[in-house]
This record gives sequence, C-alpha cells and structure tokens, in this order.
Amino acid sequence: MKARTILDLSHGLDGRTPPFPGDPPIEITVVDSTARAAPPGQRSLNVSRIALSIHLGTHMDAPFHFYGDGLTIDRVPLEQCLGPAVLIDLARPTCDPEIQERHLEGHERRIREAGKVILRTGWDRRWGDPAYFREHPVITCQAARRLIEWGAHLVGVDTPSVDRPPYEAHLELLGHGAVILENLTGLDRIGSEVFQLAALPLRILGRDGSPVRAIAVVDAE
Repeated sequence: MKARTILDLSHGLDGRTPPFPGDPPIEITVVDSTARAAPPGQRSLNVSRIALSIHLGTHMDAPFHFYGDGLTIDRVPLEQCLGPAVLIDLARPTCDPEIQERHLEGHERRIREAGKVILRTGWDRRWGDPAYFREHPVITCQAARRLIEWGAHLVGVDTPSVDRPPYEAHLELLGHGAVILENLTGLDRIGSEVFQLAALPLRILGRDGSPVRAIAVVDAE
C-alpha cells in the first residue's frame, strides 16, 4: 500500500482573517474559559461563539449564491465535494491576469474523468495584502463555459473570487450546477496533476455557501 500525505488547503480563521471587501469581519467571542474560577460544584469549560460571513476564508459557493432557484449548500450532492481533482498549475513564473481557454488545453480528458478542477495561480502568497482582493487573476466567461462543457462540477481557485463584476464566470459555473471553491492555499505542495480532494461544507440549511476545510490526499513519493 502506498503511503499517503494529507495536505491542508485552507486558510486559518481568527480575528486577523481578512473579509471580502464590504463583508463584516469575523467575530470570535469567548463564552466560558477554563482560566476562570468556577462556582462551587461547577466546572469552567472552554466555549466560544463565532460569527462570520459564509464567504470568509476558504469557502464554497453554492448555485443559490447567484440564482434564487439554484441548489442551496445543504442540497449540493456530497459527491461534488469529494473525489479526484485535476490541478492545473498556472503560476509559472506568474499567472496571467485572465485564465483563458488556452490555459485549459491538454487537460480535457482528465477534467472529463474527474469533474473537479483546481486552478493554481500562486495568488495565495498575497494573503493579507490589500491588493489580494483587487488585482487577482480571473476566469473568463469563455474558459468557464469550456469547463462546463467538459463536465466540471467543482472549480477551485487560490484567489478570493473566480471573477469580478459583472461575475460572468460565477454565472456560467453556478448556473450549470457547479460549485466554486475560493481562497484555497498551499496548492504548490500537491505536486501531482491528479489528486484526491475533500472540501465538505457545513450543512447550513437553505443558504448560499459555507466555510470548508479543504484537503488534498496525495500518494507519497
């Protein structure tokens, strides 16, 4: 049996996690703490409360994010969130401002087989920089349409969004039932064109997305 390596592809969440411009920052409140003296006959526990935008940090967009009749995150089939994925590395030496159809050439067969596509741009290196949200690479509508034609049902990026207003890539992908993973990180460590991806959303009923803990499972050398 081959040895496996599990890689975390998610950004951590704390008070320093940058929100998408216009969204509220994360709030983590300590409700109880073992550092506090407990009343007689009781015990102090570490208990916290969290409030955050669904689209903060590493997260998944459901079709309902852009379409009122689209699938909400709790109705997205788990098969879309788990299984083989194709990694397309566009970060050598730097990624172009637009991810176009030509960047997908040579990957059609594997995309058709896997259904999941992860695009590495290297932009996660700018996490925490204000420019992270302003200047990131985007997927063109034509490239998004090609991914759908090839059967992609999950598209992931290491940027804050797959596009900018008027959100043509979002509309193309989500409009055909695909889900989108945004704010991935550490894709350079995968080292394989095809790997096992797990990115399970919380079962938030009736809503537009969810934070995820995205991981890659790769065979060790």
